[in-house]
Parts: sequence; C-alpha cells; structure tokens
Amino acid sequence: APLHPVMPALVEVYVNSILVINNKGSSEYFNKPITEEEIRQVFRNSIFGVNFDAKNKKLIPMEVDGESIDINIDKPTLASQLLLIYYLLLYEDVRLGNSATLIANGRKVKSYSTAFLSELPIKYLLHQAQKDQLSYGGLFSPLLKLLATHFPQLSLVDDWMDDQVFGDACRHQVDISISDTSIDEAFQCIEENPYKTGKILKAMLNKNPTDIWPFAEIFVRHVKSVLGDQVPRHIQELYREVWLRLNTVLPRCLWIMTINALLDINNGNNKNVTITQENILVDPLQVLRCDIRVFRCGPILKIILRILEASLAASRSQLSRHLLDKPLLEKSG
Repeated sequence: APLHPVMPALVEVYVNSILVINNKGSSEYFNKPITEEEIRQVFRNSIFGVNFDAKNKKLIPMEVDGESIDINIDKPTLASQLLLIYYLLLYEDVRLGNSATLIANGRKVKSYSTAFLSELPIKYLLHQAQKDQLSYGGLFSPLLKLLATHFPQLSLVDDWMDDQVFGDACRHQVDISISDTSIDEAFQCIEENPYKTGKILKAMLNKNPTDIWPFAEIFVRHVKSVLGDQVPRHIQELYREVWLRLNTVLPRCLWIMTINALLDINNGNNKNVTITQENILVDPLQVLRCDIRVFRCGPILKIILRILEASLAASRSQLSRHLLDKPLLEKSG
C-alpha cells in the first residue's frame, strides 16, 4: 500500500486474457488461471492461517517463462490479499458472463468452487480496504460491486452497520486472559455462576475480532448452554454481541458451526447429521432444524434469524450462478 491505480486494471486484463475469446486473430493464446493451492498458500501465512492446512510452507514454487522460481510469502500484505480476492471475484464474474460462449466454443475453463471461496476472509478484507480508502480506493468500489452481485449474504445492511459499531472503542475494560480452558470453565458454570461467564464474554468483547477468532469453535460449541431457563438475559445478550463480533471475520464458517451446534439432537431425523454449506444453499430452511428452546430465547433467536436471512440470500445467488453455469443454448423448446 498505497495500491498503484493501474493494478485493478492489470488484474482485469489478466482475467480477460484467460477467459475472453478474441475474434481478431485466428490462433488463440490464453493465460493460465492462478491455482487454488497458490491462493491458499498466501492466506495460510496470513492471520487466517488457522483456517487452512497446518503445512505452513514459507516458499511457493511458481513457473515463470518455463522456469520454476520460489517466491517468499512469509507475511502477505493486505494489498496482495485484496488483489487476490479481486482476481477471484472478477474471474468468476467474467466466467459466468461468458459461459454460453465458452460452451459454444467447446472450451473447458477452471471454475473456483463455492466451498473454496467460503474459506476466504472476503468480507473482513473488504472492511480493511474501506477503513483505508486512501491506500485502496481504486479497489474498494469494484470489489464492493462484485461482492453485492455474487455474495449478497456478505452484503447485508445489518452486518455492515454492526461492523461500523465494532470499529469504535471497546466498552468493557476487563483484563483477563482468554484460553480454550477458561472459556470452557466459564460455560460449565453458566447457571450457578453467571458472573464468571460474563467476565469472559466481556473480555472477548474487549479484543479485536481477529484476536478472538481462534476461540470461535469452542465458543459456538457452548451455545446450547446459553438457552437454559436459569441463564440471565444479560449473559445471553453478551453472548450475542460476541457472536456478532466473530461474524465480522469469517461469517460463513461461523454460520455453519452455529447451525450444527444448535441442531435438535432429540429429533430422530437429526441424529448423526452434519449440515454443510452446500446443504444450506440448496435448502436454507434447514437453519430452523434447531433446539426448540431457541424460539424462547430472544438473543439467540436473533442470531438464527440473521443466519436465515443470509442463507436465503446465498441460495438465491446460488440459483442465479447455476443458471449462468448451465446456460440453455437452444432458443426453442
């Protein structure tokens, strides 16, 4: 940073050189798309590394002019991560827009899977670009447009307003260390000693969302303990606030973890069931296969409704993507 104003245009030309067929020349030369592994390697060494494979290689081999060279991506910059996200979204946008032409010409091109895209911290990186528009101004607007088109579930107004609030100073000044063990212990005694749980939740609110993301899994695992009749409303509200803060980092991962943690295991149909991203895109109402107590607990119901709103938006987007991916080539019939 600051990002050179030519970079977004360069990415656009590169994407077009992979996908768009030029009718002027008889012989066609196409560039190769960036592989998923090369992209994963960059994000693996970022603050989101825990979300990727543990094999943390420092060097990535890339082929340039037929020769293999090693590029050091020990600590990728925000600019490089934003450009990769822009490349991915633009690539999918151009590919879907040209799918009828590509099929008619018998060309098979790479498509990045929904599962792969859901691993990436798209929304979080876009917020970082929004905070520093002097450095990333030329990239923010086209990124926002692509996000609203292809990932409406990440462009919900309520989420964006929450993210603005979380950018302000923290309200709770609690200085205690947070670990998997301390979170586990706090939720074990949520009904007998809610004060202890409240202290941990306030400590989590005092941290940056990226700092508490490593504890997201154990935090979500205890969501059912918050549904108890003896749990104070204040604790339930604090839980929702921490959840909304985690929702600014990797929302799609958080939604799937929450849905699975709240599944009603007393329902015979739900035994040994794990709901995946694909299940939700096909049938968003699976979000409501949750513990019946959720509907008597306002703060947790708000979380479920937020996930449901996002899932419905994602499902509509997936249908549009499917129709573009499988275009009807014959006009009649």
